[in-house]
Amino acid sequence: MRCMSSHPTRADDGAAERSKRENARRVAIGILAAVALLFAILNFEDVEVDLLFGSVTMPLVVVIAACLLIGGLIGAYLGRRGRRSR
Repeated sequence: MRCMSSHPTRADDGAAERSKRENARRVAIGILAAVALLFAILNFEDVEVDLLFGSVTMPLVVVIAACLLIGGLIGAYLGRRGRRSR
């Protein structure tokens, strides 16, 4: 029979450290998302956006949301790609 020790092992310490980092990362992402959302909500005026094939007029909040979405998708893609190459 194995003796169960109440002392944490090094593996437990590493897991706890990763958990703390992951929680801190999630809190930071939540704060940044809240600030971005507040910034977007405060900017409802219409703006003209010049595109390669013309220009459109839309609320600034839509432009900000689209840019945040595109940036998040690119960041997630590059983050996964970087983890795979290690």
